Amino acid sequence: MSLLWLPIGLLPSIACGWLLLRLAEGSSPVLYKYERAVAGFVLGGIFTTFTIFLTEITGIGSFSFLSMLVTQLVLMMILGGLYWKNKEKLTANCQLITDNSSWKPWQKIATGILSVWILAKLVSGIILLSGPAYFDDTLSNWNIRAKAFYHHQELILELEPGKGTGIGSYPQSVPLLKTWLAHLNGEWHEALANSLHILWYLSALVLVYFAIRRLLNTKWALLGTYILASVPLYTMHGASAYGDCFLSVVIFLALSWVFFAAKSEGQERMSFIKLGSIAAALLVYTKSEAILLHLPPIIVLVAGLMLLGGMSTSQKRSTLLWYGACVSAVLLPWVGFKWMNNLGFGNAKDVSGMTLEWHEGVLQAIGLNTFWEGNWNLLPVLFLGLIIYKWRSAFRSHLAYLTGFVLVVIIGQLPIYMFTALHVEALNQTGYARGIIHLIPVIVVITTVLLHQVLDRDAR
Repeated sequence: MSLLWLPIGLLPSIACGWLLLRLAEGSSPVLYKYERAVAGFVLGGIFTTFTIFLTEITGIGSFSFLSMLVTQLVLMMILGGLYWKNKEKLTANCQLITDNSSWKPWQKIATGILSVWILAKLVSGIILLSGPAYFDDTLSNWNIRAKAFYHHQELILELEPGKGTGIGSYPQSVPLLKTWLAHLNGEWHEALANSLHILWYLSALVLVYFAIRRLLNTKWALLGTYILASVPLYTMHGASAYGDCFLSVVIFLALSWVFFAAKSEGQERMSFIKLGSIAAALLVYTKSEAILLHLPPIIVLVAGLMLLGGMSTSQKRSTLLWYGACVSAVLLPWVGFKWMNNLGFGNAKDVSGMTLEWHEGVLQAIGLNTFWEGNWNLLPVLFLGLIIYKWRSAFRSHLAYLTGFVLVVIIGQLPIYMFTALHVEALNQTGYARGIIHLIPVIVVITTVLLHQVLDRDAR
């Protein structure tokens, strides 16, 4: 019965997220209606929890049930009022997805089989998450922080000196969503809290489908979705209460909307830019890695878009305004909070102060993890082979926004593992593998598009 609180508890996040995105699109909606709902669910959860965090640190509110409820209701009223005020220009909707291509019988059968297989994975993931948490980071970070917030009804960085309550330097978005669900239920419920993670995994599948469908057609969108669902380690993290799958979805939204902005023109381009600025801002409040590894290259890509994308002066000005205002609105309070509380900016271990020295075996461990141990199936080989074979498309078209991001982030992480004490996270295949998880949805889209160019006669 406790799981019945899940759809009720997520309604404020979905509503706030949907309204926020629809207001950003303005009179030029670019998202499919189901795509907007799913993206709204993901980003709305971050938006509402960040607002709750602000009310707590400013003394306006707390992490109590009443305070969290009032904060979300006020957000819904404000956003709903703005929507109602601009209702006339916001009533336009994108057309439902249609596909005029013919389907052969074997394609229909294959699609049905793959759909059942993906559904079975989702069901097994739900069953796995319904039991007690046993993954290390779930116990020592994600869920224990949520429990501390729930029982103390305030922001707890450390219960006792030397006895941490999770990683205090991490943003509170995931734990606060679990705290809210616990409040609704009246007590902590493991399955209810963990159920969020399978929904984020499902969101990744849906959003990758829509992105590829916007670029190609339904068949290839389904193939891309299947490829994503077939990546073993990504699926495992979707069925664990870790934050990495969640982070991968937000990265995908922030980056893919920059990519689609580059491919669009006029008002559609500005709609994608506004959407991307919101996603980039909320990315800051997901995991610490986002500030150091993911946000900087996205900002560089936005700068490249303004320089190379044939934008007018007014569009460039609007882009600077949106990204500057949105990112600053989240980044400055969060960085200020970190600075005032002496919180690190790295992962669980801060890289500052570490001795720089070469560590043997790191590159070998990374190679084994990437290509030989079955964590990713054949995706790395396929991705690498395709960007080499189709290098013109990968690096000299709009796809370069995605390809460049992936390579910059991967290459940017290597020195951290090769020359700092964090080399153990490459040798034991924890930190490095999770860093790849963050990129998997983007890699799947690149791979699917390039594979289409190789195999599809019309594309050639």
